[in-house]
Amino acid sequence: MKITRIEPVIVGAPTPGCGLLSNRNYIFVKVHTDEGITGLGEATLEGYDNTIKGILKDLEPLLIGEDPTRIEYLTQVMIRQKFWKGGILKGTAVAGIELALWDILGKSVGLPVYKLVGGACRDKIRVYANGWSGGATDPVQIKEKAREAMEYGYKAFKFSLALAGWPVSDKALVRKIVSAAEVIREAVGMDCPLMFDGHGRYDADLAIEIGKALEPYNLYFFEEPVQPEDVDAMLKVSKGVPMPLAGGERLSLKNEFKAFLDKKALAIVQPDLAHCHGFGEGLKVAHLADAFSAWVAPHCPMSPVITAISMHLDAVAPNFLIQERLYLNDWRNEVITEPLVVKDGFLTLNDKPGWGIELDEELCKAHPEIQVAMPRLFRPDNSVCDW
Repeated sequence: MKITRIEPVIVGAPTPGCGLLSNRNYIFVKVHTDEGITGLGEATLEGYDNTIKGILKDLEPLLIGEDPTRIEYLTQVMIRQKFWKGGILKGTAVAGIELALWDILGKSVGLPVYKLVGGACRDKIRVYANGWSGGATDPVQIKEKAREAMEYGYKAFKFSLALAGWPVSDKALVRKIVSAAEVIREAVGMDCPLMFDGHGRYDADLAIEIGKALEPYNLYFFEEPVQPEDVDAMLKVSKGVPMPLAGGERLSLKNEFKAFLDKKALAIVQPDLAHCHGFGEGLKVAHLADAFSAWVAPHCPMSPVITAISMHLDAVAPNFLIQERLYLNDWRNEVITEPLVVKDGFLTLNDKPGWGIELDEELCKAHPEIQVAMPRLFRPDNSVCDW
């Protein structure tokens, strides 16, 4: 069996809501073979659609005519034989292809991917909702949205407030974050896991202030409180707050995660299988975290395709904690022919070959590529704030 073509499939997926949200195009990747088996992956990276399409085109000549089942070999070829490793941008394009190769392998032998790497450690996958608030910052709207997500089957929730705070100490910002946590707890109760995502917006001291202020609301974890590559700042926050820290969505290789694990700066790692060069590297990150007694909770705010793929890592990693999933209650949930269903806070594994999913081709065609305008945050003095 040989690879004949790499095909990107672009699906416009605007995000409905009542606040600042990231619109995006889903970038799916199909790898075609001369035996008629086609693999499916995802390489969605909002705001960088043209870049990812260009990198996929640049990588394609390295793969044509190669055996698609030599996954580790081909991944090394894509990473190491263009000289520039490329970080998240190249890591995302490589991931889209690498994921499709696993799908081909599974289909070629009639087994789900999780059975190719040791078999499932669990029968179902615990999941939490992200994006359920629609970007709301008003407490009344937040409470309504939380209750709606609970009715949809979720039992765990992550929230973030897209507010441009001052970089050191911002009492008003802290009060707004605490107010949001309070109304969410009123809606979902104290037993549901609740997580807060800082998006790397805060310095270490402000992050510690926020973490301490959120202590009464029993956070499951505090995600990306500081800049994602700053190990020392993350360590400082981890020692100063009363909840575990999570991070890693913007890291692309296992050695980058190791820097945080070595110093015990993260208790929970969050590789994104669509960005960290794929399933193989994500699995290595999970095993590395296990060696440091840390947990893995894959990042996944994109389409149902990458959620379904992530479930295979969740199934086999002994140290799996909880899976992120973007709250989808519209047509986006149906881009795969058998939509994922959340029931009592869990997703169910299937035992179909490969990833066990297929695109709904007609639905994808009905939603062509859109022009994406990413949200931008500025402080009152018009200085730039991290989105």
